[in-house]
Amino acid sequence: MAQTKSGLAHFELTSWQALPVMPIYMEQLLQLVNQTLAPLRISAVTKTMVNSYVKQHFFSRPVGRQYTRNQIVAVIVVTILKQDFDLTTISRAILKIRDSRAIEPRYQQFKVAFERALRLQSLQLTPADATAQAIELAAQTVGAHLLTQQRLS
Repeated sequence: MAQTKSGLAHFELTSWQALPVMPIYMEQLLQLVNQTLAPLRISAVTKTMVNSYVKQHFFSRPVGRQYTRNQIVAVIVVTILKQDFDLTTISRAILKIRDSRAIEPRYQQFKVAFERALRLQSLQLTPADATAQAIELAAQTVGAHLLTQQRLS
């Protein structure tokens, strides 16, 4: 789960392994995502937002009103990226990642790059992998934005 120590330098996104293995209901999803992202001081995710993400095809409809790891990760990443990117850009990225069927490693790339950005560690682009580079650059962009907001508050 996310660390709640003071400052963004200690923030950690939930690891793939720490995400629920069994599908969860909407209220559990909202609680998990909002608790994870609370230290970032961004707007809370609502049921309306999640339903909108489904309608915009950021992820598939929940089966039996339950959300899987892939869908949880999509909500987390979309919510973070919305701080700096429009939904059309996010949608293109999510579809590319989903089509690659490499959601777990791509989430890990985003997690590492985002945490590095919040720790002011240098950007290290993955050679010869345009999707990984896009993920790393996007994570750095949002991280820099959140750090700037923190410094100005």
